[in-house]
Amino acid sequence: PSFPSFMLYIRLVNLCGVIKRLEKTARYFKNLGTLGFWSQLVCTFVSAGILSFSTVVTGKVSSPFTFYTTAAGVAAAFISVFWSFGYIRLSERLRKTASAPAKAPPRADVIKSLKNGIVLNILGMGAAVLGMQALVGALVAKALTTSAVPYYQATSAGQNPVLALDVFLVQASANTILSHFLGVATSLELLRSVSIAPTEPAAT
Repeated sequence: PSFPSFMLYIRLVNLCGVIKRLEKTARYFKNLGTLGFWSQLVCTFVSAGILSFSTVVTGKVSSPFTFYTTAAGVAAAFISVFWSFGYIRLSERLRKTASAPAKAPPRADVIKSLKNGIVLNILGMGAAVLGMQALVGALVAKALTTSAVPYYQATSAGQNPVLALDVFLVQASANTILSHFLGVATSLELLRSVSIAPTEPAAT
């Protein structure tokens, strides 16, 4: 075959490889994006429900630092949920542009979006961890001060025994941390799949 025909063949092979890669990436983004979206949504709604319940029942914020840091983590988790939904929408764009790779979203923009999602999850996880650590320290202090005193004496003396609502706040923080962990894991796996260099076909 002539040299131009050979070059045309190489270009067609490369184009087919790019199309297959875009289709595979689109499926990967859809599957992991859907998994991350629903798992984070459930964990975040549970955390928000526990926070709301603890405030409504007591009529006040029993542990302000833990409450506000966990609330910040929950807010970041809700943002992360919508970020994961953006991965699903991105998969649709990749699928529609698979036959026209020139119209596909730039790889640099996709990587930047994934990195921003990871930073968001790390910040939210850090806020929830700080709140949990503060609350666990307060619960340990309560347990140590009331363990040697009968419950009725501790109450009459004005001491504050460990409350079930404090444990609910621990659960809210744990669910928030889990939500952000799932978001980080999803984004890291997608980032790994996007960062893999495409294999070039061997010329014969």
